[in-house]
Amino acid sequence: MSWNSCGNWVPLERRRRVDRSRIEMMRGHAETPTCRRRYLLGYFGEQLDDPCGRCDVCDREDDLPVTGAGHRDSPPPPGNGGPYETNDRVRHAEWGAGTVMRTEEDRLVVLFEKVGYKTLSLTAVQEGDLLTGT
Repeated sequence: MSWNSCGNWVPLERRRRVDRSRIEMMRGHAETPTCRRRYLLGYFGEQLDDPCGRCDVCDREDDLPVTGAGHRDSPPPPGNGGPYETNDRVRHAEWGAGTVMRTEEDRLVVLFEKVGYKTLSLTAVQEGDLLTGT
């Protein structure tokens, strides 16, 4: 057992799982092919509709060729109006209750109270009926 930030006892293994999930999220930030500010705000449950235009990834996107329609070849924005939106409360049979922190075209990130952050394939979630609304 160990103390959490609220002064309550939590099992050590549970704390380790949550800490590992946080490390994975930070690794995801370092490796993201999309706007870093958008990624970071998603970590905190906020949605940024447009790229920031100031991070290193956005700087690289400025170098992408412009298509015939006048748009740059860049990934679609998160929060595509799909079945899950940022801050939706969900439940997983094994991991328990959680909050959707970020959505992308093919995946979503959920902060589960018991195990921390999990990045889930949207296809797997839908086909396996892995999440229910709470």
